[in-house]
Amino acid sequence: MGMEIEVKVAGMNWSKISGSMAKFEPKGTIRMADGQLTFPDEEPSADWKELRIALPAGMVTIRKTPTGAALVTWGNVSQELIVQRDLFAKMLEE
Repeated sequence: MGMEIEVKVAGMNWSKISGSMAKFEPKGTIRMADGQLTFPDEEPSADWKELRIALPAGMVTIRKTPTGAALVTWGNVSQELIVQRDLFAKMLEE
């Protein structure tokens, strides 16, 4: 089972996600879109449903929801990844 938090954002879009990923050092990158591998600089289609991104401490899944997105971390999650996931969530809500 994964650990999930809900982010309430009107109009969740790639621009908001990529802008938030760029604030990390090293910057976050996209790895998958709707189950398909992507290039790190690739932009997903506008109708994406699920993205997998790499933050410096590990992977986070972003699932679109009616009110924004769910951020999910999987497996034995480090405290560092939890902190980065929560920071990423705050950036999306700004």
